[in-house]
Amino acid sequence: MTQKNQIIEPNEEINLFQLIQRVWTERKIIIIFVLIFALFGIFIAVSEKNIYTASTSFIPKGAQSGLNGGGLSSLASLAGINLGSMRGSNSEIPSTLYPKFVKSIPFIEILLETPIPIMDKKIKLKHYLSIESNDRFFSTLKKYTIQLPALILSNVLKKQEFRPVSSESVTIRHFSLEEESLYEKVKELINISIDNNMGFITLSVQDKNPEVAAFIAINAQNLLQQEVINFKIKNAQELLVFTENLYNDKKIEFEALQDELATFRDQHQNISSGLFRNKESRLVAEFDITSAVYQELAKQVEQARIQVSKDTPIFTIIDPVVIPNRKTSPKRTLIVLGYAFFGFFIGLFYALFKEPFAKIRKQLLESSRIN
Repeated sequence: MTQKNQIIEPNEEINLFQLIQRVWTERKIIIIFVLIFALFGIFIAVSEKNIYTASTSFIPKGAQSGLNGGGLSSLASLAGINLGSMRGSNSEIPSTLYPKFVKSIPFIEILLETPIPIMDKKIKLKHYLSIESNDRFFSTLKKYTIQLPALILSNVLKKQEFRPVSSESVTIRHFSLEEESLYEKVKELINISIDNNMGFITLSVQDKNPEVAAFIAINAQNLLQQEVINFKIKNAQELLVFTENLYNDKKIEFEALQDELATFRDQHQNISSGLFRNKESRLVAEFDITSAVYQELAKQVEQARIQVSKDTPIFTIIDPVVIPNRKTSPKRTLIVLGYAFFGFFIGLFYALFKEPFAKIRKQLLESSRIN
């Protein structure tokens, strides 16, 4: 065993030395590869435009603290409202749903229609993204090289008429390829990170224009908060609308009975017959029932209004949106170094496997000649 190890070790040292010698012999080619890829990396780094990031952080909290306090409970009890019996949705919206809101189609549709100030003008975000995509050199180059088959397919699909699939009860919308492209760009612009330990949410937007990034971040923040509020108070709001409609109907009925009873008494002031007393008692009984229902509905309307306020979440802004001054990307030095290292490995691969590939090629040619 010792003799075998002694035989193998010199062979490995000789092979390693041969590899190092081969690399040293082909060092000029490796350097050429490194320089070529480094120059290409410099071209890429210089061509890339600066990207700025505007961000904001906030904490969503339910507006439930203080509503059941002693002062409000006492006032509510005097008005005949029992806050303790009100059943609200005390569960908070999971933080994992916030990215779902931002990536949803209704959210993106509204955001694409928001105005963005550009050069003392206001244009919609969807128009800005269309102009931005057309101005990029590499996107145009990619469009007519790598994405050429998809471009041809899109032109073929444009000739076909796609209409929304609809029936008597369901309508399914169809999006064009341009709309899908805009949706994907918006999803790439906006990023949401959630800190489960601290409980705050960070929304960030990246764009080559720092002012545009800040305006998109503000609009996205306001829209996201409004979507969360609407989602949270949906049940309470529907209950409030339903109760208010019943209250208004009963109010009209109550006032009509009130006027009818007063008119009946005015018309029969000097009459004390049994028929008059029977009819008056029936009107009074009906009026009392309607009055009781009317008062109960008034209490329920106030309860529903308090419940809406109770369920409405409060957003505490930790870091407001500001216009960024420093770029976040591209990292031009890393780009150049990355391309240089890639060129080094390509040159190293070429130097190590040039001779073995040449020998294999020579053997294949000789065997083909013999055959």
